[in-house]
Amino acid sequence: MDRLQAMIAFVRVVETGSFSGAARQIGVGQPAVSKTIAQLEDRLQVRLLVRSTHGLTPTDAGLRFYERARTAIHEAD
Repeated sequence: MDRLQAMIAFVRVVETGSFSGAARQIGVGQPAVSKTIAQLEDRLQVRLLVRSTHGLTPTDAGLRFYERARTAIHEAD
């Protein structure tokens, strides 16, 4: 898993509120985004998103990671 691409996927998921919306923005399939986020959570050993029938909500750890990931993406560009 490419760390930068995983961070981009996570940021898009948070910003769009869905795996599908993030997938459309980054040009991959929804299952790929879902798998990437699951791998990211496994790697970090923390739950980043709460998944429910009403959508996705970042956890406290997810919000902290979101801010760091946005900064890292901005610096990489």
